[in-house]
Amino acid sequence: MNGSRLVGLAALLGVAGAGCAAESRGARRDARVPTAAAGETRSLFDADWIWRDEQGQAVRFDRWRGAPIFVSLVFTSCTSACPVTIERLRSVSDTFKAEGRAATFVLVTLDPLNDTPEQLQRFKLSRRLPAEWHLLRGDDAQTHALADLLQVKVVENAHIFHDSRIVVFDRDGKLAGQLRG
Repeated sequence: MNGSRLVGLAALLGVAGAGCAAESRGARRDARVPTAAAGETRSLFDADWIWRDEQGQAVRFDRWRGAPIFVSLVFTSCTSACPVTIERLRSVSDTFKAEGRAATFVLVTLDPLNDTPEQLQRFKLSRRLPAEWHLLRGDDAQTHALADLLQVKVVENAHIFHDSRIVVFDRDGKLAGQLRG
């Protein structure tokens, strides 16, 4: 499938893939997941989460209101599914740029203990990720709450195993769809 068709189908398709593994560092805790009243669509912007980017700056998802947001959960020590997911995101990003369309790309780590802002910054540079992409980390509770919102299954024991998924939110932070490989 070519890049423009992939982008055109972005709101209709989903990504499910092989899991990654990394050592687990903490127990899962509860956090507030945005909920909607009957008949309403919940928004990514409804969550009161504050994340840290690769520069260590505090950010919220509503900062990117006004353009589609592509969100994926990854971690820097993954050597299997995460690199494939990042390459798919890179392809979508390149297509959006070529078509002159705005979009925001956000990678959130599943391993916040090890993926410090400094590690995220090194990862962004070593993988030559676009400067306009955002790499975020939060605490365990909000990371797992985001995974729940994105419907990414995460299993933690001696390692982290997770679904690979690229979730697309519209300009208002409402779920628009997923990319599937």
